[in-house]
Amino acid sequence: MKLTIVGAIGIVMAAVIIVCLYRFTGIFTTKITEERIAQKTDICDSQWVEELIEDTLPPFKKDFSIYSAYTNSNGRYYITHVYATRAELTATRNHYKGLLENPRLSEKNDVAVLELDGAVNGRKVSIQNFFSEVSNLIQVEMEISGEYADQIWRKVDDAFPSEALNDAPEIAALANGKSTEGYIMWNFDTFADDFYASVPIFSRAYSFNGTMEELEQKIRDMGEHFDKSLVTEHSDMVKISFGKWLYQVTTMESLSGVKVALIIQEIPKG
Repeated sequence: MKLTIVGAIGIVMAAVIIVCLYRFTGIFTTKITEERIAQKTDICDSQWVEELIEDTLPPFKKDFSIYSAYTNSNGRYYITHVYATRAELTATRNHYKGLLENPRLSEKNDVAVLELDGAVNGRKVSIQNFFSEVSNLIQVEMEISGEYADQIWRKVDDAFPSEALNDAPEIAALANGKSTEGYIMWNFDTFADDFYASVPIFSRAYSFNGTMEELEQKIRDMGEHFDKSLVTEHSDMVKISFGKWLYQVTTMESLSGVKVALIIQEIPKG
């Protein structure tokens, strides 16, 4: 009898320990969740974005990733993932229609166009394709909401390279307005000539107290503060490689007014 009682107590204690470990540490959980991202994940590791959206919306015959991003737009959060596939659009369309709640096709859908909206677990989803000569590029965007969405964005915001602004006061001077929009993104295209592949790209949009023409002039003048060999200028955008940072400064306009869009990426060593 004593052995039975001791054994029962041991089983109960072990069960309590396992439940506590499962609930508070997550050591028995390998599945990516928003809670794990908010609490434990290195936000500068690109894998979490891709895994989170693909766990909810499995891709169809994915060959490789193109880019992924976590975006904040005035307090609304989105995950975006673009991948390449050689699968036909008809089969890809049917795959996602089977995953979505209340799937809706636009009138543009045909053998060359995929435009599909719906929801998954009550969250809005949009899926579309982009033209490519060698494969279909599929973009999947899902709205993220709930208790952990803000926590994830705070981690993204904390990871923003403020050191890059300290190193370039001329650029920082344009980034002193209010910011309610931004993203962290990874571009996996090793042939891209505007960013470095697989290195996090940070962006913020700042309100500008002036007209679009005034902002465009300030951006054009930006090149005068740096060695010309470090600057690539376009009509409303300047790209600057300075120190260990790659900067892009451009314009954007929304219902809330004129804004400065600032993009920063750390230049890989070597």
